Amino acid sequence: MAEGALPKGFERPSDSGSQGGSSSSAPKKRGIDKLGISIAIGITAVALILGIGFTGILPMDLGLPSVMEPATTAPVVQQAPPSSPSAYVPMKSIPANNDVIDRLDWSISKGDVVSMYLDKSSSSLVVHTVTADDGELFVGLNADYIGSDDGTFFILVDNQEHEDYEQAGMDLYINLPAGAETVEIFGDYIVY
Repeated sequence: MAEGALPKGFERPSDSGSQGGSSSSAPKKRGIDKLGISIAIGITAVALILGIGFTGILPMDLGLPSVMEPATTAPVVQQAPPSSPSAYVPMKSIPANNDVIDRLDWSISKGDVVSMYLDKSSSSLVVHTVTADDGELFVGLNADYIGSDDGTFFILVDNQEHEDYEQAGMDLYINLPAGAETVEIFGDYIVY
């Protein structure tokens, strides 16, 4: 650049009396400066519009709910469970022969369960088994069939009192000796 030369876009200030009478010493702005300011204002305007639209102040109906818009669905109100009936109504029907082998959960580790039936006269569940070795019988009792007022049950294995069992709620885990044929589980009531 030559000495005394100004950068492109700047003009040398003129004397107060010469050519046009402009007394300002600031350089004149050109079109490129105006374009930069216009772009900055445009970006700011778009950012403001988007920001206001996402806050829900201005509706921007694109078919989607606004982040700040309250839910339009009604709250779910749960009703209190029905009160217990005065007379117990069984949930499942029991066949005429009182067989419940297909209606209770059960398993046996060694052997087989031949039958399970309810004996109303003794308020018991009678389980007939075939066992060759010591094993465990699991029976998941159901209050629709047999129950106990205090939650405990009395067990006989082959007509002998049997205390080798564990109870977890209504589930019984009964250790059976080899050759056991009959397991009786006594409760306080039987429901038909």
